Amino acid sequence: QVQRGTERFSGEKYRASIAAVCHEADLALLYVHSPVALEMIKPLKVAPAEKLPQVFDKVRVVGYPVGGDACSITEGVVSRVEVQEYSHSLRAGLALTVDAAINSGNSGGPLVDAATAEIVG
Repeated sequence: QVQRGTERFSGEKYRASIAAVCHEADLALLYVHSPVALEMIKPLKVAPAEKLPQVFDKVRVVGYPVGGDACSITEGVVSRVEVQEYSHSLRAGLALTVDAAINSGNSGGPLVDAATAEIVG
């Protein structure tokens, strides 16, 4: 089940199912069964691999923190780009360190380039 945010919509809930899971990166792709659920929502584009953020690039962290019913967006800069071991899979993956406040429950939300609004993490 997914729920539309209450800051722009009335909080309707819609049926969804899991389309794919990537345990290595702790990600899931959902299929939303009702086309109405996505009306008036403009999807974000994923940045090409060659446009990964660099140190000092301005980014925004997006998510729905625990205890809230509205989207949270915080802004900061990339302070480190490195390969780290993911705790869920023990596999190496690219990791970005940012100085933006990340609220509890925001894990899984996108990291967005502040200049282009493309997903970079």
